Amino acid sequence: MNRARRLLSSICAAVLVCGFGSARVHADDRPLARVVVMPELIPGIMQQLVPMTVELAAGLIGLRASRVKIVGLVYCGGDGHGGAWTLGVVYPEAAPGSPDSEAHGSNVISTADCQARLSAVAQRLAHSTGAPGWVEVIKAHVTWAPWMLRFAIADAAGADRSGSRAPSFKKLEQLKSVPTSNLHLLPPPGQDKRFDVAIGFAESSIVVAVFPAGHVSNPGRYLKGDPMLDAEMADAPARANAVADAQYGFINALLRLYASSFEIPLQLQGMTQRLIARNVSASGGDNTMTVTGQLELGNVNYNAAVHCEGDDLAIRQVTLVAPAVRCDNNDVVAQLQCQGQQAAGGALGPMLTNIYQGQRFHYSTVDRPLRFTLGDAEFAARFEALRSSSHGSTVTEDGNVTIERIDRAPAPTR
Repeated sequence: MNRARRLLSSICAAVLVCGFGSARVHADDRPLARVVVMPELIPGIMQQLVPMTVELAAGLIGLRASRVKIVGLVYCGGDGHGGAWTLGVVYPEAAPGSPDSEAHGSNVISTADCQARLSAVAQRLAHSTGAPGWVEVIKAHVTWAPWMLRFAIADAAGADRSGSRAPSFKKLEQLKSVPTSNLHLLPPPGQDKRFDVAIGFAESSIVVAVFPAGHVSNPGRYLKGDPMLDAEMADAPARANAVADAQYGFINALLRLYASSFEIPLQLQGMTQRLIARNVSASGGDNTMTVTGQLELGNVNYNAAVHCEGDDLAIRQVTLVAPAVRCDNNDVVAQLQCQGQQAAGGALGPMLTNIYQGQRFHYSTVDRPLRFTLGDAEFAARFEALRSSSHGSTVTEDGNVTIERIDRAPAPTR
């Protein structure tokens, strides 16, 4: 039963996961893909981003070293104008590099500190167990405008002990800037494709949209005030912490690039066969989606389709259509084989429909995490699908995401 299910899920896997990054350029300026990071997911992402080493201009804030380490980071919400506020804890780069000292800053700062006096937070951290000689707490204003993400220092307070002197980060106007245009986002063979990434900050969520490089000058309307985006967030299941959507055309372009053909193992009612899927594509409309392609079973190529309907894209029908052939071979054995293949193909579609009809068209990556790089750090993301939907030319997946940083040094063996 589980292996038979791959007949459907394998065809759809690349559609629902790989579709969020295709390189095809359309005449309109809609994003190729868009992800909404909801409030429940943001704290986990912030914690995975640290520790983060930042290079500063030597001597700018009275430090001998030009590098500092951000060991704590929390999201304090949007500023009401498309930007956001964050609170960070900074240690000297020369601070003890043990996992315990790095976890210290991350564990003791929380969203409750967003409303506290920075000097009080700095004093508390500086005199806690495991803290270095000085601690700086910074309030950063994060903004994005085409096509640059900027982190500016809005306020800072330091505290020290043991005769150390905390630097003054208030002198810094900008802590860090990150370009978000002309980026490489795809692995081979799509490594030469370039993309522009837009970022919008709401009060309690973050929107990330991906566009073809150089194609859109002002993507602001897709980050805030988009009725479709608002509807997707409002309709998300209670357990969802992320919502992602992608255009069908972009999904199909990526399927052509990465999955022009693939194998599907099938064991069903005593039959063991190898199916080869080719030319898979997806299309849809409001509350409807169809995934089509060619399936090779033995010596026969079938035109296959999986039809889904409803607000959670339940499977309604699986069809397999064999090509019209004449089984009038003079060889009796070959004629019987031809007739048997046609009969099997005609029965397989209804059989699969009976098995899968009513099942939700979901795809999860819990056992196959997606790996990506952000800055100098590598991450693994696991996606548990909760609901799929289709609106016009866009497919949406609501789910629960967990993100883990995987470039951390392993704990020493004892």
